[in-house]
Amino acid sequence: MIKGLRHIVIAIVALVGAYSASAQYYSWGADPTYMRWRKLKGDKIDVIYPDTARTLGYKMMYYARAVQPSIDFGYRRGPMKIPFVIHPENFSSNGMVMWLPKRVEILSSPAVSGYSMPWLKQLAAHEYRHAVQYNNLNRGFVRIFSYLLGQQSSTIGLLFMPLWGLEGDATLSETQMSSFGRALQPSFTMHYRAMGNFSRDKDLSKWFCGSFKEYIPDHYQLGYQVTSYGNTKYNENIWDKIVHFAVRNPYVLATTYVGMRKFYNTTTKMLTREAFADLNDYWNSLPYQPNTSTRLSVDAEKGYTTYRYPQYLDEETILSLYKTLDTPDAFVLTSRKDGKRRHLAYTGVVSTRPSEVVDGRVWWTEYRRSLLFAERVNSKLCYMDVESGKTKTVNTMCKTLYATTISKDELAWVEYLPNGEYHIVRGNPLPRQKAEYLRVEIPSDIEIHGLAYDNYTRALYFIATDDSGMWLGRVGRNREIEHITQGAYITLSDLRAKDGVLYFGSIQSGKDEVHCYDLRTESEYRISASTYGSFSPMPAGDHKVAMTTYDRY
Repeated sequence: MIKGLRHIVIAIVALVGAYSASAQYYSWGADPTYMRWRKLKGDKIDVIYPDTARTLGYKMMYYARAVQPSIDFGYRRGPMKIPFVIHPENFSSNGMVMWLPKRVEILSSPAVSGYSMPWLKQLAAHEYRHAVQYNNLNRGFVRIFSYLLGQQSSTIGLLFMPLWGLEGDATLSETQMSSFGRALQPSFTMHYRAMGNFSRDKDLSKWFCGSFKEYIPDHYQLGYQVTSYGNTKYNENIWDKIVHFAVRNPYVLATTYVGMRKFYNTTTKMLTREAFADLNDYWNSLPYQPNTSTRLSVDAEKGYTTYRYPQYLDEETILSLYKTLDTPDAFVLTSRKDGKRRHLAYTGVVSTRPSEVVDGRVWWTEYRRSLLFAERVNSKLCYMDVESGKTKTVNTMCKTLYATTISKDELAWVEYLPNGEYHIVRGNPLPRQKAEYLRVEIPSDIEIHGLAYDNYTRALYFIATDDSGMWLGRVGRNREIEHITQGAYITLSDLRAKDGVLYFGSIQSGKDEVHCYDLRTESEYRISASTYGSFSPMPAGDHKVAMTTYDRY
């Protein structure tokens, strides 16, 4: 309640006395007003959290302190004293360092497409590095203006380090200083591997600025590769000298260009060409692996197209989520005879994958933003009648992930609570058909990243993440948590189950491939081999498995 009143007061002051610099405040959005906030005080870190998310607050403090001694590696100045603010009711997982006032904003709901390390550990290693960057940018010319204009002057410092440099350096930090950062995922370079050696292009502008016509990897991927290559080539953090020069010579136009020339006798474009030429030399030296899967879809458009979460409806038809650069997610039917597709229905922003179709109905979850509080983004349960294409939302189910069909009248799903805990729930979610829910509480140190029901063993299986990595687990007969595999720094994804076999994605081979685990023999097998990667397995009859294979056509 106090925070909500503060926002109202600030808005009134800004309207009545716009000349007052003290009224300026940059907000990422409001949390629900019923939250009561607490603070953990540290040496250089404070963690601010709602009293309902006490465990998350202590976890954040633990991970931030763990990386603190070496988070400034390569820079002449360490991180500034900065608070971490936790927003626990936003399913759109993210993090950001902000000014006016300075703080690290943490959306603590673990990312659905996460990898084999806890979400808060990743955020600590990435976002805290931004605090180091900003402290090195807040010097010289920028520092002088801060005495006159306050913290808003510090945003000027961001002009002296490009976005790809900021995020590339932070992604490098996240990868080096955590157990398993995103740059170690095969999917992180998959798009570049498929595109070939673009470093020979005359103009590299679209690779830095993006494109509405072609799919271009983002500034995290580009920035990491260029920064990592530069640091390796010159045996130091290249941004330390460039930033130090820029904030003391703001009158020099294009400080990044001048700094690179001055200290390393190179430019951004030269470094980018060298980095990706080196990467492509390495990728081309690897043995060529053709796809073992058979392509079914045929697209007339020229452009980036994805078919996600495919599954057989019958021998001739496959249901999947279809998306292009200029169209939203939509359910489509694809014919196995001619590869042509038929549109069924558009969806909202899908948070977790659709369930197996049972009795003509498919379930999934979507992000839904509160109309009142920007920092409350729910994940609501939705379903569609495949024959009619009509979709509906179960508005009472607003913290739902990984809907999994058990039978016509029974569903299982994962529930994520704002205190950071997961529950696995089983029952009938439709409000008109009341049924008791069977609920399994998951220990607070475990994240759930997938759920599946096996008709042979009649049990629920899940993908779990903790400090040991990722592992497959099962809900026992007495609702206890059982390990199927041991934790390992190997990312698992898209769990499915059928006839005593678990199907999932794994990067064990060095690429994203489809694996299966036979529950009867306790053996794991890889069942796909791809040029670039395969994802989203869904078993069907006659030993068939539908999957998404990434390729360039």
